Amino acid sequence: MFIYMSKKIAIPKQSSVTCLAWNHSSGYIAVGGEDGMLKVLKLESGGGGNLSMNLSLEGHTGRVCIAIWNEIFQKLTTSDEHGVIIVWMLYKGSWYEEMINNRNKSTVSGMAWGSDGQKICIAYEDGAVIVGSVDGSRVWGKDIKVPGLKAVQWSPDNSTLLFAISNGELHLYDDQGNFIMPIACNSISNGIEIISMDWYSGKTPVNRPVLAISYKSGLIMLMKTCIEEESVVIETNMNIIDCCWNHNGSVLAVAGLTQDQANVVQFFNAFGENVRTLRVPGGSMRSVSWEQHSLRLAIAVDSFIYFANVKPDHKYSFYGNTLAFVSGTETVTFWDTITHQSWINHIPDVIDMCGVEEYCIIATMDSLIILNQQGIQCDAKSVPVPMCFVTINSKAIAVAASKDTFLIWRFSTPTRPRITEQVYHAVGSPIVSGEAGFHDDTICCISCSDTHLLINMNTKPYKLGLNCNSSKFFVIDQPGCLFMLETEMSNNISVGQSIRKDVWGAIWASDNSRLLAIAEKARLYVMRDHDPEEPLSMNGYLCAFKDLEITTALLDSLNEKCTPQNIVRVEVKSLRDTRQLIEKVGLKEAENFIKDNPHPKLWLLLAEAALKNFESESALETAEAAFVRRNDYAGIRFVSRLNGLHSNALKKAEILAYFKDFDAAEEIYHNEDRRDLAIGLRKRLGHWFRVVELLKMSVTTTEAQVKQAYSNIGDHYIDRQNWASAIEYYSMSNNSDGLKKCYMAMEDSSALAKLMSPRTKIDGTGKQIRVEDKIDTNQKPSIFRITKLKENGKMLQAAAMAFQLGNLEASRNSSPWKIKMLYVLSGHMYSQSSVEGAKSREAVRAYRAARAQHWACLAIARARAQPFRSDAALRAAARLAAVQDDLHQAQHLQAWCTIAVIAIQARAFDLCSKAFIKLEALEPNTFENLGIEIFTKCKPRDGKSNKIDCANCQFPMLDWMVSCPGCHTEYPGCVVTGRTLIGVHTVWTCSKCNSQAQQHELVLRHSCPTCHTQLT
Repeated sequence: MFIYMSKKIAIPKQSSVTCLAWNHSSGYIAVGGEDGMLKVLKLESGGGGNLSMNLSLEGHTGRVCIAIWNEIFQKLTTSDEHGVIIVWMLYKGSWYEEMINNRNKSTVSGMAWGSDGQKICIAYEDGAVIVGSVDGSRVWGKDIKVPGLKAVQWSPDNSTLLFAISNGELHLYDDQGNFIMPIACNSISNGIEIISMDWYSGKTPVNRPVLAISYKSGLIMLMKTCIEEESVVIETNMNIIDCCWNHNGSVLAVAGLTQDQANVVQFFNAFGENVRTLRVPGGSMRSVSWEQHSLRLAIAVDSFIYFANVKPDHKYSFYGNTLAFVSGTETVTFWDTITHQSWINHIPDVIDMCGVEEYCIIATMDSLIILNQQGIQCDAKSVPVPMCFVTINSKAIAVAASKDTFLIWRFSTPTRPRITEQVYHAVGSPIVSGEAGFHDDTICCISCSDTHLLINMNTKPYKLGLNCNSSKFFVIDQPGCLFMLETEMSNNISVGQSIRKDVWGAIWASDNSRLLAIAEKARLYVMRDHDPEEPLSMNGYLCAFKDLEITTALLDSLNEKCTPQNIVRVEVKSLRDTRQLIEKVGLKEAENFIKDNPHPKLWLLLAEAALKNFESESALETAEAAFVRRNDYAGIRFVSRLNGLHSNALKKAEILAYFKDFDAAEEIYHNEDRRDLAIGLRKRLGHWFRVVELLKMSVTTTEAQVKQAYSNIGDHYIDRQNWASAIEYYSMSNNSDGLKKCYMAMEDSSALAKLMSPRTKIDGTGKQIRVEDKIDTNQKPSIFRITKLKENGKMLQAAAMAFQLGNLEASRNSSPWKIKMLYVLSGHMYSQSSVEGAKSREAVRAYRAARAQHWACLAIARARAQPFRSDAALRAAARLAAVQDDLHQAQHLQAWCTIAVIAIQARAFDLCSKAFIKLEALEPNTFENLGIEIFTKCKPRDGKSNKIDCANCQFPMLDWMVSCPGCHTEYPGCVVTGRTLIGVHTVWTCSKCNSQAQQHELVLRHSCPTCHTQLT
């Protein structure tokens, strides 16, 4: 977070400001002061400093001490030194007194509205407490017998009230005024005066403190709840004046006076760490208040209101064309700034993130995650301690650092599957396994390039950054001073004088080692070495600097719904000057300017301008020279092709196509009677629908050209998984390969069989033609017909019929052994007839069904075994329960009965309860009374059994369970014994059906237990 002073408003008649309150929902600022001064101000939207409202409210005669907002009902409540309380409401642009209350006995020491805006609690210095409703009625009143009250706060759920007593004690009451308990402050000595309290009422993580209690001595106590014994105590080393949470409860602003009588506002995170300190000019500081989104802070000093702009440390990264940013407490949004597509990932507890080119690294509390530009996870690793900083380079090497160590991780990529990693101490020495000891080095910031790694220790710089050739790096310290150093002198003790001040962001140009873009307050500077260009106004965060163009993102106004207006691109001065020279002076002068300030982007700008003026003298020569200067071989070839054309119209069409004005280029081709060039242009672009239209208009079109276009349209639809439209165009182009892909994707076995089984017949003229076989879907499947189809070489039809026969037998609830054999037969024939073998979609489906029948067979055998072995039977029963979706509907009753029988005998009543739930849903009249009889005697708990540790989360799970109850990781089972397979190094996998088993269980076997394929 960075904060700087931006504006000062003077109050008329030099009335001293005593209190401030900024309405978060409407933006009104209530300003109270001496002699009854009360104003309501409003700043213009868009971050401007002018006032859109400046109204004086008449009603108080003494110093206004307290001003609070009821943001639900948009009411302002104020109190002065005489104890007069006024409730104000806005009506037709003016503020009116809605209610006035004057107790005439004591002054108000604290007021607080509940978070729902229904009730207000008023605390007086003499101990009187009044709770009233929003409509002005009195709910209850009470005199608390204490030395005096200093402050009051509602709890976030409005169920309790916390009172600060003048002797430093804290008392807790319920919402009806009944005393609950005193609050023990073990970390704070008694008798210290409490200045203010702020209890954040919004939604926060459960482990984050939300209650801040500030003492005049300079101590602040942060608590999650008011009754917890452990709290965070902050020593601010100043006399505290006021404190308040920001809009989301993540930052606490504390105003106070230091020992040298300087006004200071310190900013702490919710856990008490100091994140920033702001020195405020002037004399007596009285109050502070946050804006709605905590982007500005109002500070009352003497008769002035100072405004400070806040730049939060958003967690974001820009890589490729993707902007990744934390959009919620547990979500990260990945937004393509070119196509404007966005993807939202659930990634909680993000600590830091960094990206370059293709990849982004995100550090969470317990892991490091590598993601691509679509937010798809490419690699990940768990870490024992949270990594505070991460950085990454273009060679797919990530660096993550904790407080005292850093990790260099060569993560996995499609071209480099091997992963290497090494952990180092902060000083750079590798950490040896088992090494222990204390190292007095603290890592505060890191940055890396392809060749260098920068690590800052023991000091606290705000940001670091290396340029594109690693010859220089910048350092921004906590006060915002920018230093620029060379890597060769990085070991020097002195860093010299700062170049700029009040800097909160910087980024090097990715294609020029001399250019550095810096964000200074609300201005953007481009530094060429140490010389700044003219500043530009900027409100965004720096994302990229390439081709003399700076990309910024308006993260303060960005949410999950991203719009193009959230990305702002700014051109540097040399690029703007070149554009002006080309537009207003001429190509020759612009070329001379570019020679003095060479850059590939400027040469491209000159080349494109010359192409647009190709009819002028030597324009194409200028364009060719510019392409040569920027080493653009494609551009040189393009100019050469233009020189080969003798028609200016055709040259213009080619240039229009170069600038992507394809419709205008096609129109010129038509006017020049060159439809062939128009067709060629559309083919190069892949506009196959337009190609078909042009081919229909041409008299020289051939059938092969039309079929090629139709085939490419089919490819267009298959890429979008529109199988029906793809089949239509593949059929018109006679593309059998494309049809095969569609039918396989749709799992249309009959259509695929017709396509794969051609036969010949004689047409009416006596000529032999090839037609597709027709399968009679009405014929009853049988082993005889399957054999016949197989003998005739129609393997696909035979396999489909075997699968159909298996389904038929399953619907009759036949023996699982018989059904399994039919599915295995179908899988084998599909494997033999498919190009993909056992990996084809139909074969996988058949083997999966066979494996489900295999578990049914194993469970039945274990249930009938004598003697009954509960551990072996439970393994089979659990496996059978896991594959219920692969069984036929008619088999579910028998399967759940088998599971229930095994569970009862093995006293696994939790598994038995799940089985009876399914059985009662199938036949309630049969199993309902039986289930009641069983579970009135036995609780639905599984009996004791052997346990194994989950390989993923180390959760102790019963050895017959299919999935881990802790992390829900599902493990395969041994098809011989049903045991859960944890260690992959001892597992055998069938090459046909993908069944798995422990290797030692196959010693006496010669074939796969599921598909009976010969073991090799």
